[in-house]
Amino acid sequence: MKPSVEVIEPKLFAGAVADEIVASVRDVVDEHGRCSIVLAGGSTPSSIYRMLTKPPRVEDVDWAKITMYWGDERWVPHTDNMSNFKMTQETLLSQLPSPGPQIFPVNTALSSPEAGAEAYSKTIATQEKLAAGQMPVFDIVLLGVGEDGHTASLFPKSEIIAKGSTRIAEAVKHPEDGKVRITLTPEALFKARHVFFIVKGDGKADVVKRVLEGNDPVLDVPARLYQQAADRVTFFLDSGAAQRLSKN
Repeated sequence: MKPSVEVIEPKLFAGAVADEIVASVRDVVDEHGRCSIVLAGGSTPSSIYRMLTKPPRVEDVDWAKITMYWGDERWVPHTDNMSNFKMTQETLLSQLPSPGPQIFPVNTALSSPEAGAEAYSKTIATQEKLAAGQMPVFDIVLLGVGEDGHTASLFPKSEIIAKGSTRIAEAVKHPEDGKVRITLTPEALFKARHVFFIVKGDGKADVVKRVLEGNDPVLDVPARLYQQAADRVTFFLDSGAAQRLSKN
């Protein structure tokens, strides 16, 4: 199975992706009564989050029926400028009408990253009413792709990818700066009903080609983990990120 790939002009990108998210959320709510979304960090998602707060999109979603989690988070306070929660709070959450979504960010105030990962696994299991050892099936997962091929905080050569994980969330170190992050595991991310990769810019063209048309093992290009869920995956690319893909 191959993923769906949509190529969008840069000036239309944020609005078009926001429209797709709104349509998907509405479909899920109509079918199941609620919708769980796993949010991505980074500058590209932030522009889309801003679009979600503008009419008519913001009025087209019953935000009280949305549950939000985070795909990954840096081990910093929520007030830190590097915090994915802070970015989401500023660009999306603070702009939504009341009653807003239920939000479950990573608790980075605990004693250690390992404690944070364990707590986040338990939080998601509780909220999603999972049995012991069961993985969640999120409705929508938003992901990006780094220039090194990482997605969420699943980095090249990650032990989580090499050995697998039975947990929903794990503490990991960035391979270059050594800073700690909490990430949802592949087993949790790729069971989702819809996985949206959101990738923009000329600087991502090489890695997008490797992800979609290359043969690298997932240990080297973790975003290729999408193959676990290819029939449920959509890549939203701007024309810059898509420029090296073959015409077919």
